[in-house]
Amino acid sequence: MTSAAAGTTRASLPQLSGRLLWSYRLTWCALAAGALLASGAACFQPASDHAVLGLRLVKTAVLVSVAAILLYRRQRDPVAALLALAFLTWTITSSFDFDTNAELAQLLDRFRFLLFQLALLLFPDARWSPGWTRWVAASSAGAFLIGVGEALHLLQTHLFLAIAIPCVLAGVSSLVVRFRRTADYTLRQQLKWVALGLVAGVGLILCARAGFTTSAAGSPRMTVVWETIFQLGIIIVALGFLVSLLRYRLFDAETVISRSAVYAALTIALVATFGGTEAAIQNLGQEYLGMNIGGISGAMAAAVAAVLLSPLHERITDWAERRFQPDLVLLKREVPEIIIALVGKGGSTRQLASAVLPRINASIHATHSALLLGGRIAAARGLTMAEAQRWARRSLRRHSALPSRNSSDSRFPLRLPLGSPGSDSGAWLLLGPRPDGTLYGKEDLEAVRSFFPAFEQALSGARAREAVAATINRREERLRTEISQIHVRLSALELS
Repeated sequence: MTSAAAGTTRASLPQLSGRLLWSYRLTWCALAAGALLASGAACFQPASDHAVLGLRLVKTAVLVSVAAILLYRRQRDPVAALLALAFLTWTITSSFDFDTNAELAQLLDRFRFLLFQLALLLFPDARWSPGWTRWVAASSAGAFLIGVGEALHLLQTHLFLAIAIPCVLAGVSSLVVRFRRTADYTLRQQLKWVALGLVAGVGLILCARAGFTTSAAGSPRMTVVWETIFQLGIIIVALGFLVSLLRYRLFDAETVISRSAVYAALTIALVATFGGTEAAIQNLGQEYLGMNIGGISGAMAAAVAAVLLSPLHERITDWAERRFQPDLVLLKREVPEIIIALVGKGGSTRQLASAVLPRINASIHATHSALLLGGRIAAARGLTMAEAQRWARRSLRRHSALPSRNSSDSRFPLRLPLGSPGSDSGAWLLLGPRPDGTLYGKEDLEAVRSFFPAFEQALSGARAREAVAATINRREERLRTEISQIHVRLSALELS
């Protein structure tokens, strides 16, 4: 073993086993029981708001379910164990009111901070990478001890947040460093899901904290609003880590990030448009008309926002696709240009397929694909022609016409006809699953179908040219055979 490999091995935490595993299981059960008891106890408090209580029960159900899934699916993984315990602890602490000063809640919050911070620094493979994460972990442990001392009134300081916040920022920075350094596509997708959960979830949590601090005290309606935002933020953080660790639908990260960015940007733009328009109309009315037109200004601002909704949505969607889904944008722009260039050169069906299929595989992360023309495989990528041809014979023998989707077919679960609806071109694009076994989203299929008319037309032209060339070749072969026979007869006549 090389020294670098040995260093990498020493830098990783071992899988849980033996007494450590049983300690984790017992701690998990104790915290799960505490989470359920904390949620159940809130039901018997006479002053509790029913809406807030319902939100906390939903949050408890989600977080306990996430922790149970991590225990069942990844119980030997130290990072999953840290996250499961952190989520259970968070379930208990988030069941208290925002402004609680209970010692138990503060102590559990300190434990949750340490568990969650260690999970951030070790995510996802339990390695101390980069090396400075060890120092961040030591600083986090120090912040935890200071926080415990402050919660128990052993220390008269207020340093916990001042140290904990930079530690959390350093933990998030370590995720960014890992994302930039790694060439492993799966790891990059995992980090994207975590980043989405942290950005959206922590953003909602901070918004709720700030809103509760600045809103009018004792307002039941605003209390429910901020509680909803707070609990939703916790759920989003937990789900982001769960999807990442289970590696389920990893390849939908760009789509979810793009949609989230569109919704967030569109909401901000519409709110800013409504607020600015209403204020402008109100000020103009008071200046020139000398009257308060509050109701009219609100209606006019809403009308302006409604008019701008469609163009804003279109522009923001285009920006989000270019920023977060560049592979699909490149597919929609590059493939038609390649098809036009090959048609101009008189490209064959094999050349067209050889140029298009690899780009489809790379853009939508397909493990393999093939082109079926007239019941025969014309080209395949990601598997051999023989394998694809055997599949085609077997499927066509079983079905008179190929169904467009068959999730039980592990080879080509998705089949897209290239011709227009009702046509009988006999051309099919066959797509295998993603590396994680999942199928494709709506945006992926829309990007692939965007160049189908040009691709089908190019294939029809290539097949027509190939059919004409085959006819000419057959005629030439027949003529050569006849000329050869005539030559033989002439030679026989000369000899006689």
